[in-house]
Amino acid sequence: MRHSLLVLVGASVILGAVTPALAQRSQPGAIQGGPTTGGEMMPPFDPRYFLGQWEIEWTPLDTPLLPGGKYTGTERIHHIQDGRYLGVAVELEGQDQALRGQGILFLETGPFGAHLTKYVVYDAGFAVLQPGPIGGDLGGYYSQFWETPEPIVRGDSSLVIRGRTYLVSPFAYRVNQEVSVDDEPFVNFGVMWYTKVVEETGQGR
Repeated sequence: MRHSLLVLVGASVILGAVTPALAQRSQPGAIQGGPTTGGEMMPPFDPRYFLGQWEIEWTPLDTPLLPGGKYTGTERIHHIQDGRYLGVAVELEGQDQALRGQGILFLETGPFGAHLTKYVVYDAGFAVLQPGPIGGDLGGYYSQFWETPEPIVRGDSSLVIRGRTYLVSPFAYRVNQEVSVDDEPFVNFGVMWYTKVVEETGQGR
């Protein structure tokens, strides 16, 4: 009994000596080293990302807006005015329809973040307006959530399109889309895949 009591007292003394040291040990990330400077945050999105020519692949479902099936083509983005206003030229070929569009792309920034707007008028008789906030994370990925603010009217039908644009690479991005026809629930409207056309330089790797 006396032996057990001595062991217990000894253990208490050891724990009493170790506990303060453990309490003073810094935990990972506990010491910041000074106030934040803003340099730790993701920089605002640069719309010059879009400049150049992009190849498009898209397989939407059949809707009153346009026939379904596979579409391929290009989108060319060029300067209009400084870095915020860009011109858009779209050419898409499908099995049953070709689309040509002209539009504008611009970025607005302010104290509450950045807002990207894309507006394209197509020769098929409709226009698509895609406004929405855009932001990024420290992994280098940017996303924009957008929705057409007014229904697109085609014949006796009205359509609302919404989507999320994932800007995940300097040379490729995708746009996930959903569509609602005549106030029905949103359904998948296909993913638009964009791949940047990079000119060959002829230099060896």
